[in-house]
Amino acid sequence: MQDEKTKARWDKLWFVTGREQYAHPMVYKHADRGDATMMFHCGAPFCAAWAMDDDHPDPAQRQAKKLLPPSSVQRELTSLLDEAIDKIGVKMKWEAGDFAINDNLGNCHYAPPGTQSDRERCGLRILHRTTILPRGERLPPALAEDGRQSFLVE
Repeated sequence: MQDEKTKARWDKLWFVTGREQYAHPMVYKHADRGDATMMFHCGAPFCAAWAMDDDHPDPAQRQAKKLLPPSSVQRELTSLLDEAIDKIGVKMKWEAGDFAINDNLGNCHYAPPGTQSDRERCGLRILHRTTILPRGERLPPALAEDGRQSFLVE
């Protein structure tokens, strides 16, 4: 849905997680479907930074070099999600007993403002997250079309 200039810039971005600090190419090939998808998180505790590739002529050799503060990219993505949510998303009106299974590696899910408030205000929600990885893998197999793949930031 983005113009070519934005797509090219996004293709050079890496999402750096907030916990163990893995870097994932923001645009990558979905492990099962094979189509282009994106990996990012807009929530403050889950995003430590964004990194921008260098300009190596061989995209498979590009490396995440320049670090950007999380808010710089998160503001852009959140704004675009807010504009497009009716076209690309599913709005849930959660009720007692609802159950959802979400492909975290290929499906955008978004918690609108107010849904993460305290229990007295918006009710109790319990989230159980299970990640299924290929045998022996420690992180999702995010692999960009050009050969870049996720790595642990040292």
